[in-house]
Amino acid sequence: MKNFNSILYQILGNRIKTRREELNMNQIELGEKANIGRTSISNIEQGRQKPPLSVIYKICHELEIDVRTILPTHLEIEHEITHIKDNSPLKKFYDMYNLDEKTQKDIDDLFKNNENDI
Repeated sequence: MKNFNSILYQILGNRIKTRREELNMNQIELGEKANIGRTSISNIEQGRQKPPLSVIYKICHELEIDVRTILPTHLEIEHEITHIKDNSPLKKFYDMYNLDEKTQKDIDDLFKNNENDI
């Protein structure tokens, strides 16, 4: 199950990729301009790498945008979390058995606590 941070970086990466493509720039070009490897650019765009703020600023500078234009709001991230939960197999399970919110939260917490063990 995706958490707040993973969704934050996924949205951030998607926005970086979209802007890069708008400028008809490939990952190698962006990487060279920002002094970052192409693999790192790819991982950032996929949300797999969580770059420090200084790197995000460098990337935004090379993409000729203000960092605020690619950062999602808290509400956008929460909306995405809700969307994922509403379409998850667990949601269907909860609905099928008409589980109360506390039981749902307990199950969610159980999965969240064991997520790193998988």
